[in-house]
Amino acid sequence: MEISQLKYFIAIVENNLNLSDASRKLHISQPALSKYIIKFEEEENLRLFERNHGRLTGLTPAGENFYANALVVIEKHDNLMNEFREHGSLIKGVIRIGIPPLILTVLFTEIMADLIRLNPKIKFTIIEKGAFELRKMLLLEELDVAVLLDPTNLNGLLFKEEVIREDELTAFMSRDNPLSSRDKIEWSDLKGKDLAIFNESFMIHHQLMAKFRSLKMDPRISLMSGSWDFLLEVTRTSNFITVLPAPIRDHFYFRDVKEMPFSKPISWQVVITYPVKSRFSRIEKYTIDSIRGYFIDGKKVRPLSHDSESK
Repeated sequence: MEISQLKYFIAIVENNLNLSDASRKLHISQPALSKYIIKFEEEENLRLFERNHGRLTGLTPAGENFYANALVVIEKHDNLMNEFREHGSLIKGVIRIGIPPLILTVLFTEIMADLIRLNPKIKFTIIEKGAFELRKMLLLEELDVAVLLDPTNLNGLLFKEEVIREDELTAFMSRDNPLSSRDKIEWSDLKGKDLAIFNESFMIHHQLMAKFRSLKMDPRISLMSGSWDFLLEVTRTSNFITVLPAPIRDHFYFRDVKEMPFSKPISWQVVITYPVKSRFSRIEKYTIDSIRGYFIDGKKVRPLSHDSESK
């Protein structure tokens, strides 16, 4: 039996044994499809379909077993052909990666530059949005890989998550702010203070609001923005206080802004997450392995080539 014939059989089953619908989707005539069924059953001396006055009404036990095996064969065949195509041509393609702007600046500047520089035939489409929005896009299959914050609240059976960086959230404020004289601050110290925080599209916003609710605090949110550098900027000449990931300290040079850690900080865990599936393209495997190797194992990024190992 040819692969095309297996696909005919599967199409008939998946169209509820409606030969008209199946033939239309297969782009062959209904009589030709009917002849294929009869010919195959006669040649193999095997009855696959139950019939009533010539109309297909169901699968026989042999047909049920044949259908299950046909699905496996088709999947393996398609995977094999994809591998041949990838190895037999230039390695090129597109991968969609969602990264929050702050994390892109703080953690991904070097690795993304290396990935793009070393793989000119691959288009790395970077979507910059807050982690909260990126999570929605991942669920809608609009992203191949997303960088989010833990907890993601994603279904562990459907998505794989790996922590690639751990730190904490800290407060940033003007050195003229009375709180800046302390070594550490409490969350209760923010009560009644003007806060400048990320907007609702960012996971940090929701982490902060959950923290305030747990403390039964009614925070004074005076400003919300999607720009971390703007949030820092507004603290310089005002009493505004912002709460951002601690690694931000290495990416601004305002002498008049001071970082203030919390005595009981919120954990900031960055995770790479992607759908669980039976097969990844070489580009997907390469990108995931490169990010994992860079952050977890400290490995340099290498180009994807025909000789690269697919893990």
